[in-house]
Order: sequence, then C-alpha cells, then structure tokens
Amino acid sequence: MTARHPRPLPADRRGATVVEFALLAPVFLSMLFAIVEGSRFLWIKQSVKEVAFSTARCTSVSADCKTPAARTDYAVGRARTYGQRLVATDVVVTSGTTCNAATGMVKVVISLPFRSPVVGLLPGIPADVTATGCYPLL
Repeated sequence: MTARHPRPLPADRRGATVVEFALLAPVFLSMLFAIVEGSRFLWIKQSVKEVAFSTARCTSVSADCKTPAARTDYAVGRARTYGQRLVATDVVVTSGTTCNAATGMVKVVISLPFRSPVVGLLPGIPADVTATGCYPLL
C-alpha cells in the first residue's frame, strides 16, 4: 500500500469557488438591492409628483377642491390610486404664489417618508420623497 501525499496548498483548487462566492456575493446583492430600491424610489417620486400636479390643477379649475379639506382629501385619494399612503399633513397647498418664476400659481408640495428597509444600509437612498406641482390660478 502506498501512502497518499497531500497536494501542496497552492495547487489545491477545491475551495476556490466558495471563496470567490463569499467575496462577490455581498457586492452583487448590494447592487441588486440598490437597483430595486432606486427604481422603487423613482416610481414613488413620479407618482407623488403627479398627485401634486393633479391637486394643483384641481384647486385651480374644479369646484371639488375649493376648501382646504377637499384639497387634501383629493390628494390623499389620488395617492391611494397609486398605492401611496399619504396623510393630510403631508400636503401643503399655497394659492397665488410664485412657482418656477411664474406668478399667480397654485403650488402643492407633498413630502412623505420613503419606507424602505435599506435606507440606513445603502448610502445615497433618501429618507424622504418630496414633490412639487404647480398650475396657473384661474
């Protein structure tokens, strides 16, 4: 019977795949989560921006949004159609103001927290979503 001699350590490649995976998996998963959460943030920002613009337009042209309570109810209802949880304190409506260098505008500013499990983990993901919508006061 012959004795088996162990292979020298540099020639042993059996655990190389596990080591490579352990080094690259955190980077890959971080990038994946950053792409998903970044896309989600952009979708939420765009939907909140549309809600702000629609609320400003409703305030200017519709009889349904003449009172402050009706304006916030409109914004909350419109945000609900996009799946956003908006409360009345997140909506600020200002009439007869300057917006984007134009005077006599209705300006709606909506600010709500961005609920994400990776806000504190990945740098660059904001904690709040803020959107502004303007429409001429008619």
